[in-house]
Amino acid sequence: MSTGVQERTSDQRTYGNWRLGRGAGLFGLGPAGTIAAFLVMVLAAAMLTVSPPAALITALTGLLVLAPLAIRITGRTGFQVITARVAWWLARSRRHHIYVSGVASRVTAAHQLPGVLARSEVYEVETGRSGLVAVVVVPQSRHYTVTLRCAPEGMDLVDQAVIDARVGHLASWLAALSREPQLVQAQVTIETTPDPGTRLATEVAATSRPDAPALALQVLNEVVESSPAGSATVDTRVSLTYTAPPGRSMTPEDVCREVAARLPHLHSGLTGATGAGITPMSARGLAGVVRAAYDPAAALDLARAPQLTPDWTQAGPVATRESWDSYRHDSGISRTWCMVEAPRGVVYSRLFSRLTDPDPQLLRKRVTMIYRPYSPGEAARLVESDKRDARFLAVKKHRASARDLTDLAAAEQAAEEEATGAGVVRFTVLVTATVADEKQLDEATGVIRARAGEARLVMRPMYGCQAAGFAAGLPAGVVLPTHATIPF
Repeated sequence: MSTGVQERTSDQRTYGNWRLGRGAGLFGLGPAGTIAAFLVMVLAAAMLTVSPPAALITALTGLLVLAPLAIRITGRTGFQVITARVAWWLARSRRHHIYVSGVASRVTAAHQLPGVLARSEVYEVETGRSGLVAVVVVPQSRHYTVTLRCAPEGMDLVDQAVIDARVGHLASWLAALSREPQLVQAQVTIETTPDPGTRLATEVAATSRPDAPALALQVLNEVVESSPAGSATVDTRVSLTYTAPPGRSMTPEDVCREVAARLPHLHSGLTGATGAGITPMSARGLAGVVRAAYDPAAALDLARAPQLTPDWTQAGPVATRESWDSYRHDSGISRTWCMVEAPRGVVYSRLFSRLTDPDPQLLRKRVTMIYRPYSPGEAARLVESDKRDARFLAVKKHRASARDLTDLAAAEQAAEEEATGAGVVRFTVLVTATVADEKQLDEATGVIRARAGEARLVMRPMYGCQAAGFAAGLPAGVVLPTHATIPF
């Protein structure tokens, strides 16, 4: 996919040109599937003169094999749907959908993280001015993730010109990621939770003086008591995932130090997009975020007494149970959706604001935007290939449809923008809603569908992989395509 910016006659900018590349081929099979279809037809035709029954069997066998590749179900091929069903059935038959830790577990006495994060570790690296920086290491994929906590100012009472400048800074930052060595993935997470009121009370207690006027103290106390009602906490995080440099013998500590050394440049580029201070997260801070995500009931205790935050090896849940369309974990139950189709046409800078706004019906809501940039060489090849495929699909028909012509125009615009220095980024959106009881899942589903509709996003639940989708939204560097092809 590529991004583009357009100027309208008005002062407000519009954005768009998100597109999903389509391979040229018969019936949506793509190049490889089309070649296979031609081979089947040639083989069946050659056998027709020798043995008509054998030719018929060959044709039917080819049809049964290739049909799942041509059928599309909610953005996935029939083959992918069948594979997901089989994988879920195998995992359930082996009871891999149930996880128990602690004293009741036969596997581990510690409350370690489940699933793809079971073997993850955290290293703390000294970076000088930034102090200690935590790096999450996932050994099976050799990925190293560092997370920055941001305090964005929001868009209230901010001029549109300032918002446009911030979006421009973010676009430049994303384009620069394509030139970042060994960078695999960047994700921006906005997590909203009901505010327990402890932060405001702590700040007022720390800044109030005993000799202050009685009226001022009374007003402050009333504000502290009334503020938590209906308020929410918004936590914004940016996670950067790297892979180990190839051809070099390096220990995990060496790779962590190299990753931490790249933070100053990325930090400065991100400051213009957020308009606020950015701080690297410590190991204790990461463990607190993960602990509260798996056990929402513990979030209040962790906010009131940060010293109770466990270390990474004890930050996991006591027990989890994965279902086809939900994920039960300690005191919460969650459902995760992923993006199927980006908004069509042009959009404005406030498009995703309602999707990320707090919802009082939910215990927690986590919106994660995942970016996987292409290198400059890969981007140039990709946009030219997309342009050729879009032109082929448009001209092969006697009368091209409006969607074919629009896709061709978008592919040509993407190629022009890439030639002038723009980056090409694959991206998706994950939304996780957490509630206290399974009966509230239907209400949560209605809320997320409404918010996705306002954002003009087409989303679907991550059927059969709810646990992995839940983990992908955490600041731990889970790259879903990688974990789909390697053992845990």
